[in-house]
Amino acid sequence: MHLEFYAQEVYYADALDGDIINVSFQEYPDPEIDYSKKNFELPPSVKGIFFSVNYEFPPSQIHVDWCDGEEEDGGELIKNIELTRTSLKMVLKNNYSFNVSFETDDITFQNIKSFLIK
Repeated sequence: MHLEFYAQEVYYADALDGDIINVSFQEYPDPEIDYSKKNFELPPSVKGIFFSVNYEFPPSQIHVDWCDGEEEDGGELIKNIELTRTSLKMVLKNNYSFNVSFETDDITFQNIKSFLIK
């Protein structure tokens, strides 16, 4: 499988003083959903790649999940990754490949870079 898209939303978050880190690249931002409305509908899935790690409980490895716009999958580990200021190219251990272009601010990019590139 090969997934390629432009990420309009690039997100980095950490918790517990950096013990838990989440990073995402999504084709579109998550829409606001009014769960109080009766019969609300969930929006369609969007293309995205999601990275997570919990350093609190070793051995700690970055896990990758993704959505191709229709189906979600994940739990794979990174085989190879290249990150530039405007693109992410990655191959997973199962040989799935990803090519994501994006724009983000300097602080978010530096946080993502220090997380993904060891």
